[in-house]
Amino acid sequence: MPFATWHDLYASDLQGVVAVAIVPALFLVYLARHEPSEQAAVVPTAVRFMQAYAVVFAVLTLVDPVAGGPLLRLLGVADAPLAAVEAIAFVVLGDFRVYLLIFTLASHAGSRHEARAADPLHAASDVLQLLRPRALAAAGLATLVVPAVAFGIDRGLRARMPGLPDQTLWLIYELAFVAVALVLRGWWVPARVPALAPRLHHYLRAVLAYVASYYALWAAADVAILAGIDAGWALRMVPNQLYYAFWVPFAYWRFFASS
Repeated sequence: MPFATWHDLYASDLQGVVAVAIVPALFLVYLARHEPSEQAAVVPTAVRFMQAYAVVFAVLTLVDPVAGGPLLRLLGVADAPLAAVEAIAFVVLGDFRVYLLIFTLASHAGSRHEARAADPLHAASDVLQLLRPRALAAAGLATLVVPAVAFGIDRGLRARMPGLPDQTLWLIYELAFVAVALVLRGWWVPARVPALAPRLHHYLRAVLAYVASYYALWAAADVAILAGIDAGWALRMVPNQLYYAFWVPFAYWRFFASS
């Protein structure tokens, strides 16, 4: 391969910017040219929310790798504390988008009023009007749980073993989010979504299984990396694609699946 190691490829803009931007860019073109069917929606009352959600987070998917790589280098702060702050902020935002989706859609369970679908690019402009305050607050609070747990455990471990590699924090974070996603999938969804909304029940479980999958793959990759296996960086590219490139299209198209 043209790169000496998998780590070199992973650290390049080819993997970190270009590869993860292709699908979201094409997806935005798709959104601009296609209007979904309300009849096919898992929750007809949430069609406008889903359209706005898809546009906003597809755009942020494009912004994230550019802001965290080329832009920081252009500003000359790639190695400054600002870079770490930016990285953490986008990781937290990536988790927030999951909670926002599941809590907002769950709040529609049992709703029978059907809202007219709007043009997705215009729907994004009034996304704040489509949010439900309680779901938004719940998403914000839930987003803090895994970072708090991960940083707490990492700090405790480092007090006893100061030489732990930096990758340890991310491994703890990934395992914690796998646990949260599985708990939400196995307990919260069945308890929160009534039996009269089977499609929403299956949709939320599918979304959470998807999230647990990319976090589990990240964790497996980091175990390999911590063991000194260079191929761990190759494995890490797979969840990167699931997280950046395919999350929004998956959540959107699965929402409008006919069955």
